[in-house]
Amino acid sequence: MNKKEVKKIVNKVYPFIKNYYGKSIHFDKFPSVKYHTNIYARISGEKDMDGEESPAAEFERETNTIWIYYPNAIDKKWVIQTLLHEYTHYLQDGDKMKKLYNEGYDYKNHPFELEAIASEANWTMFGSIK
Repeated sequence: MNKKEVKKIVNKVYPFIKNYYGKSIHFDKFPSVKYHTNIYARISGEKDMDGEESPAAEFERETNTIWIYYPNAIDKKWVIQTLLHEYTHYLQDGDKMKKLYNEGYDYKNHPFELEAIASEANWTMFGSIK
């Protein structure tokens, strides 16, 4: 999928996701959604920068932004699941998330990651939005 296709899906379903899940108690506003090719190019500012493994998406707590690395997108389901996963992180307590990572949890067993992964199953609630 290209950026235009991903953005079209997000523009259609994101208002419904915000309405359904509501606003986080940890932020004053809903997160913005931005798009880039990969995390290395975004952070370095170098268009062709690449690395070993870029995440498919991320919630950047400092700027209240959901970043979608659109070259990873494979279909509408993927886009919606990714948006739900990162939106779940927006709803979570960032300080508690860091604390649990510092206590030894990793991506595979961190309760906040497990919650975000579980939220992806709700993609069907938004998948039929035209």
